[in-house]
Amino acid sequence: MNTAIASRSKATTFPLSRTDVAGAFGDIGVLFPIAIALITLNHLNPTAVFMAAGLTYILAGRYFQIPISVQPLKAVAAIALATGLAPSAIASAGVIMGILLALVGITNTAAWLARLFTLPIVRGMQLGLGLLLAAEGLRLIFRQQVGLPLGHALHFTGWEIACAAAILLWVFHKSQRYPAALVLLVAGLGLGCLARWGTPLSFSWGPVPPTLLNPRIDEFWKVLPLLVIPQFALTFGNSIVATENTAQILYGPQARRVTIRGLTLSIALTNLASGFMQAAPMCHGSGGVTAHNKFGARTPTASYVIGSLCLLLALFGRAAITLLQLIPLAVLGVFLVYVGLHHAAYLRDVLRRLPLLLIAVVVGLVSFFTTNLMWGFLTGFVLQAAIEIYIKVNLNRPAGA
Repeated sequence: MNTAIASRSKATTFPLSRTDVAGAFGDIGVLFPIAIALITLNHLNPTAVFMAAGLTYILAGRYFQIPISVQPLKAVAAIALATGLAPSAIASAGVIMGILLALVGITNTAAWLARLFTLPIVRGMQLGLGLLLAAEGLRLIFRQQVGLPLGHALHFTGWEIACAAAILLWVFHKSQRYPAALVLLVAGLGLGCLARWGTPLSFSWGPVPPTLLNPRIDEFWKVLPLLVIPQFALTFGNSIVATENTAQILYGPQARRVTIRGLTLSIALTNLASGFMQAAPMCHGSGGVTAHNKFGARTPTASYVIGSLCLLLALFGRAAITLLQLIPLAVLGVFLVYVGLHHAAYLRDVLRRLPLLLIAVVVGLVSFFTTNLMWGFLTGFVLQAAIEIYIKVNLNRPAGA
């Protein structure tokens, strides 16, 4: 009797359902394009990048007990790609970020910092991030040379592929039997294989041995203002405060371990480890939590699935990039647009409260147009203080004055 109960309990806790498998791939539109870009353009070690991502997914999923997201630090990645930074500089930024967050988590000042990120500021940062994700998705869809030739007679443009992908999402978005994200991923790989039909893929098999970081003070000072400071507000606002908030909305009591301090220390440990092995600096993102959930993930099994895939890609090393590049960029762009719009939709919480809505919209727009959530946060902080002062002055003003 007890054995049967234990068996049923275990089956309930760790189901391998189609929706969890589909939800596991909900955030690949953020993780894979950035990872591939950093590997190909900045020459990061593919084995180190995917190993760090895979282990973080599995360990974080095990601890937090929800489908937690793992993403490259977006501000660091964007600046590194734009300036062609070396792997050691990118890794150094991760190490510094890890040290700063570890100090915040250990000294328990995370809760104090979190009070700066009020509901309208968090909603505004989520709006800004959602708009940035959607804009990046549109850029992938409409960028030059994203078309896909199929033989001599057919050639699909990026927007045509995106329209087909969007239709697939719409048709299957409520399907439990055929989850939309899984259908779209398989369709993207199939389309990529058709485009390369008859052309042998050139695979370079086996893992690439990681090179440990040799810390240099001059490099630390270089990346502190260039990468770390712009990233810190984004990380604390979106990856910690907004992620806790998003997890509570989506998972309720199941997300009891997703706390400000827990997320802070998790990201700190992840970046210290990934930095010293010269992988991409990483975080948990509120947009990624939304993505996994919207595509069906409900248990940490989803984190184990995508984490295991990342570890498999790490073993294949450079061959993994050849496989991932089969997915048309326009398909990944649709993933980003879909997730971005859902993430921006959290603004609905403050739609009926005009002062909060004003702050959130301003934060979101400033974050979007500057592509830096730090400026959005600072603008919102000043605007919120100004509104509070205005309200207090008017409340204390004598009647008829």
